[in-house]
Amino acid sequence: MSVKPEEIFRRPIQVGIVVENLQVTLENLENIFGIGPFKVVDYPPQDGEEYLREYQGEKSDFTAKFCFFDLGNIELEIIQPLTGQSIWRDFLDEKGPGIHHLKFNLDRHDELRSYLENKGIKESQKGAAVGQNKGKTWLFYDTTDQIGFDIEVINQIID
Repeated sequence: MSVKPEEIFRRPIQVGIVVENLQVTLENLENIFGIGPFKVVDYPPQDGEEYLREYQGEKSDFTAKFCFFDLGNIELEIIQPLTGQSIWRDFLDEKGPGIHHLKFNLDRHDELRSYLENKGIKESQKGAAVGQNKGKTWLFYDTTDQIGFDIEVINQIID
């Protein structure tokens, strides 16, 4: 089977925003847009399990606060990086708060990873999915220079 990027990248499932202060951002979203309430979760969860976390190909210990909100046909993810090196902290340090990525579903990671590497696009961060996606892995690719934002993909088939 050959990867079909036109199928994968046609249906984004999430817009990711990186912020310095999640609580202030959520208050502003409620006050300005009237959306909420929001549930904030820690990443990784503090449940004693070890979770895969890599930054630029190396094991990492980054932590963050996440908030997910259903906007109807797409999910809004708001991320506040807390500790450790991460692409989210890099984004804030370089650009400040803003839209960071679009997320897409795919069956498995291997074919897309090879396809993107052949285009000179490297994996920048990955981690174990939690909650309803436990058992899956999310990957970020640094496509900022080529398209202005990063992409994130999550596998739907668990091997």
